[in-house]
Amino acid sequence: MRATLLFAALAVAAAWSPAHAIPRFAARNGNECIQCHVSPSGGGVRNAYGRNVFERTWLPRTGRLTADDYVVKPADADGADGDDAAAPPPPEPVVFDPEINQWMVLGGDLRAAFIYIRPDRGRTPDADPDVVSSFFLMQADLYHAMTLNEHVTTVLDVGAYSGFEAWALFHRKPEPARYDVLVKVGRFMPAFGIREVEHQLFTREGVGLGQTDRDTGIEVTGYAGPMTAMVSLLNGTLGDTGFDSHGSERTRFEKAVVGRLSARGDAGWARGQLGLSAYWNDNGNQANPLLAGSVDPADAAEVGAGVDELRLGGFVTANLGRFTYLADLVWVRDRFASDRLPSLSGYTSYQELSFLPTQGLDVIGTFEFADPDLDLVDNTTMRAGLVVEFFPWPFTELRAMVRRTWSDTAATGGAWDAVFFTHLFM
Repeated sequence: MRATLLFAALAVAAAWSPAHAIPRFAARNGNECIQCHVSPSGGGVRNAYGRNVFERTWLPRTGRLTADDYVVKPADADGADGDDAAAPPPPEPVVFDPEINQWMVLGGDLRAAFIYIRPDRGRTPDADPDVVSSFFLMQADLYHAMTLNEHVTTVLDVGAYSGFEAWALFHRKPEPARYDVLVKVGRFMPAFGIREVEHQLFTREGVGLGQTDRDTGIEVTGYAGPMTAMVSLLNGTLGDTGFDSHGSERTRFEKAVVGRLSARGDAGWARGQLGLSAYWNDNGNQANPLLAGSVDPADAAEVGAGVDELRLGGFVTANLGRFTYLADLVWVRDRFASDRLPSLSGYTSYQELSFLPTQGLDVIGTFEFADPDLDLVDNTTMRAGLVVEFFPWPFTELRAMVRRTWSDTAATGGAWDAVFFTHLFM
């Protein structure tokens, strides 16, 4: 049954053959993450186009463009200047400018939320459900980007929680180009699949790509027209660990290798991208978060003897007019050094369909699926959600999300949850 579900998910992804691996804003425009972000894999500080054009003009409701914004009114019949030249320009509104000077930029993300979660039942038959109702500061990150010269940029991301980033980006060409090579060195989020802003997705936090799961190493990105390739050599440490002292055979060169390949296509009336990801971690000391619950508690200490982990993923996006579709599929396998632990494998998937009724407003439907052990029956988790995002002004987002979870294994059964937050981004 599990194999059937896996092939069905692959068939769904294959049916959307023209596609791509970045969130819907980039997918909607048929571009890569670097269109708006300094990092080739997206996330964090925005570049000049992202902060000065997209966030001010194309994203918010108040930034809607009209035909008059694209043409200059002609001169009158008697040769006098047109209306645009005759009338004094309106005063510019006060808008945040992140550029401190020509070589330094500040940015940030602030998310303040209210969260409500109600399980179907209590943890025991006689207990009431444990309801969660709380205000929560989801994110408070401050970004610094400094241009040292036309070929080197440094980025520092410091947040209220762990998971900071600090890296240098070396680029062969001074400006983004269709054919280019970039090298990133430092601590960053590995490029794997779709880097969604919702870090709690089954395909993100559920497989070791959550809010704190940065890694340290080197990443090479190559652009060749519609093709993008990324290859990373990393420590392979999960969580907030900055030094590689893991594994049982530390006499060998034990590192993680990550690869991501994608191809874009644009037919004018439709656009999309198709991509593949792979992650190999040699001799770590933790089971993948997706599979950890399948390890017998009596043998949990055996995991530290060593784990070889393989992750494979496929992703796709497609845009047609006001509709944008994204799908991300991740398969994980852990092989343990201890003879007492069998190999484990499982997979997760994420799908999203968004509708843009008008500029500044997004309506999104989501569906997630997780099977943490392909050898077991009735151990899956599903989650469906409805999201409304509203961007009333530049750098401002209001978001409401309601989700329903169904679980075969949780003692509390399924759950309803709702999240409402304000997001300020710079």
